[in-house]
Amino acid sequence: METKTRILIADPNEDFRTLLAAAIGEEEDMEVVGTAGDGVEALALTAEQAPDVLLLELVFPRLDGLGVLQ
Repeated sequence: METKTRILIADPNEDFRTLLAAAIGEEEDMEVVGTAGDGVEALALTAEQAPDVLLLELVFPRLDGLGVLQ
């Protein structure tokens, strides 16, 4: 049974999130489980989806990346 690496993308730039999710989606061993546009949304999705990897921008309009890491 093949296990895919579950990835959550958190970045305020919607175009970047879309492009990165498309690129990751082409990989056989990875899957995007969600995308977030700010730190508050990233925290909620991380709790909900429990990703293996969180690709996280540090500068957000609401809760910043360091706040998410805490």
